[in-house]
Amino acid sequence: MGSNDIPPPHVPSHVVPTCNLLLQLGGGLWTLCYVLYVHESFRSRSYGMPLFALALNFSWEGVYALYVAESPLERFVFTLWLVIDCGMVYGMIKYAKYEWAHSPRVASKIGTIFTVMVTGATLGHWTFAKWWIENDIGKRDGKFYKGVVGPDTTELGFWSALICQSYLSAASLCQLVVRQHSGGVSWTIWGTRTLGSVIGLYLVYGWEWYFWREAHEYFMSPFAIFLWMTSMICDCVYPYTLWCIKKSEKVLLDERKVDGNEMNPQNEKKSR
Repeated sequence: MGSNDIPPPHVPSHVVPTCNLLLQLGGGLWTLCYVLYVHESFRSRSYGMPLFALALNFSWEGVYALYVAESPLERFVFTLWLVIDCGMVYGMIKYAKYEWAHSPRVASKIGTIFTVMVTGATLGHWTFAKWWIENDIGKRDGKFYKGVVGPDTTELGFWSALICQSYLSAASLCQLVVRQHSGGVSWTIWGTRTLGSVIGLYLVYGWEWYFWREAHEYFMSPFAIFLWMTSMICDCVYPYTLWCIKKSEKVLLDERKVDGNEMNPQNEKKSR
């Protein structure tokens, strides 16, 4: 979204190509992050992306690939993310029995629970996008959709992505604290996820806000600041939390990671 924008004359000509480049860099980092999530899931026999965060991402990518995105590149990227997400979903279903051992009923119904979450999240994303597009929300000079001045899908993408991002950042930190082990996650996952968001979301919209203020005032609105600051704070606290937990967790013979305080010493392979 935004790649078809034609800014008014007072906006510097570098704005759209610079934002497209930043968006592609951020998107590349997120693609790598998704691949790392899948790899770490099978390596440590766990899942790294929190359950509802995965449902939100999965449904967001589906709605935008099939309904919102215009350009072939945008549709390809959303579809690629959706395909990679299938690997995360498989890992979540396969290894949920370990992370939900304290609640066997949840573990046995994790596929059904996830399906319900995806259904609800898809309905939410689709109704929001449909309302936005059909009512030409954000319509202003320079913002094109389907070849004419229309709804600002750049702003639509901002709000929908930022809500997903804020929840993912907060839920990832909470999941790490609750589990007290780093199964399903790694330093590189945190790094690519955080840098991908900084470059592909915050820098993109910050750049547009600075140089094309009247069309992107929402970036510095109170609610937007609350959302992206929440996400950034959680992502900054995350590495210290991960470092502390890695010092106490234990790794089993099958490479699973567990809370070191609840570990049976006979099953221990090594301590970090």
